[in-house]
Amino acid sequence: MAGYVGTKAVLLSTTAANVGGDADIGGALDVGGAFTSQGIDDNATSTAMTLDASGNVGIGVVPQTGGSTWQHVQFGGTGNLVSRISDSTVDAMFASNYYVNASNVDSYITTGAAARMFFNDNTISFDQAASGTAGTAITWSEAMRLDASGNLLVGKTSADNSAGATIKSDGEGYFVKSNGSPLSVNRLSSDGAIQYFFKDTSLVGSIGTHSSNPYMGKGTVGLSWNAGGGWIGPMNPTTLANRDNAIDLGASSVRFNDAFITNGVTTGSDGNDKQDIRDLTEAEQRVAVACKGLLKAWRWKSAVEEKGDDARIHCGIIAQDLQAAFAAEGLDAGRYAMFMSNTWWEHDVEVPAVEAVAEVLDEEGNVVTEAVEAADAYTRTDTYDTQEEAPEGATERTRLGVRYSELLAFIIGAL
Repeated sequence: MAGYVGTKAVLLSTTAANVGGDADIGGALDVGGAFTSQGIDDNATSTAMTLDASGNVGIGVVPQTGGSTWQHVQFGGTGNLVSRISDSTVDAMFASNYYVNASNVDSYITTGAAARMFFNDNTISFDQAASGTAGTAITWSEAMRLDASGNLLVGKTSADNSAGATIKSDGEGYFVKSNGSPLSVNRLSSDGAIQYFFKDTSLVGSIGTHSSNPYMGKGTVGLSWNAGGGWIGPMNPTTLANRDNAIDLGASSVRFNDAFITNGVTTGSDGNDKQDIRDLTEAEQRVAVACKGLLKAWRWKSAVEEKGDDARIHCGIIAQDLQAAFAAEGLDAGRYAMFMSNTWWEHDVEVPAVEAVAEVLDEEGNVVTEAVEAADAYTRTDTYDTQEEAPEGATERTRLGVRYSELLAFIIGAL
C-alpha cells in the first residue's frame, strides 16, 4: 500500500506502517490506532525526514543511532535535540555536534568542537568541548549555569565568592578574578557617564570620564582625577565642566579630622580677583588688638572622652570670644570670613538589631539563603542642610569656627 497526503506530500511505506483503523488518503491522514514506521519519505529524490525504529528523528539527515535511554531529533547535520527516556530523570539538551551513542556515551557527530545547553531538573548549564574526532567520546567543560535559585553563574558552579562571575536573582553580583581586574567597563568615543547609581528609582551618582580622566559625583558636585596635571579637582558631572571656587571639602556637621600636607594650604590672593580693597578701620584695629588677648589653651571634649588624660592640648581662639570682640565695637563678626557660623538639622533614627541567619545550600552546593551576621541595635544620626529637607522633630544645630589664616593676618594688621 502506498498513498499520498495532499499532493505528493508524504509517502507511507507498507513495510513500515501499521494502521489499526481506517486510512483516508484524500487530503488528510486519519489513523484510528497506533502508527509505527521505520521511515517517512516525501517521495522526492532525497529523504527529507526519517523516523527510525528507536524513535529518533532526522530532518534532512539520517539520525545517529543512540543509546537505549536517549532519543534524538537531529537536524541540519550536527544540530540535535536530545532527551533521556525516563520518567524519574529530567534531562534534555539542545546541542551542536553531539549525540549519545549506542553505549550511552556522549560523542561527536562529526570532527570538530561541540557545545550544548543542558536542562537537568531545575538547572540549565551551558557546556563546551574542544575539537574531537567523529564518533569519539566528548569531555565537557561547563562555561555557564542558571541554577535552581535563578542565579547566573559564569565560569563556576556555585553562587559564592570563588573565581568567576555571579549575577544573583536578588540583583547582587560578584566578579572575582585571582589576578588582574575582575571587571572592565569601556565607553567609546565621547566623555560622559560610564556607570549610573540609583537608590530605588532616583539617580544618586555616576562614574565616568571627563577630559579622558575618571570622575565621580552627583548632580553638579563631582571630583575629577587629572593624571596629566597630577591633581584632583572639582567638576560638574552634569555638564562635564571643571568647577572653580564652588565646592566645599566637608561641612560643619561632617568634618575631616586631620589633613596631612607637605607644603601647606595655598589660598587664592590675586588682586585681579578682588574688589573693595582698603585698610583696616580703627574699630577693626581695636578688635584685632583685642584678639591678641583672646588666645587660649583647651582640649576637645571628644578627645577626652576617647583618650582621657592622654588627650592633647590645643591653642587658639574661641569663636564665641571672637564674635563678642566684634560685637563690642559694634561690628558683626558674620561679615568677616575669619568667623564661621553654620547651621544644620539632625534627626536620630533607631536601627533595630539584626538576628543571625545561617547559610542554606541546595543539593548542588548553591547558596539558597545567604548567611547574615548578628548586629546590635544602634542609633543613626542623619543630617540635613535645610529645615525644609529635615523630617518633623529634627533638632537645629549650629557650630562656630575660625579661619586662622585670616585671623592671624587680621591681628598682624594691627601691629
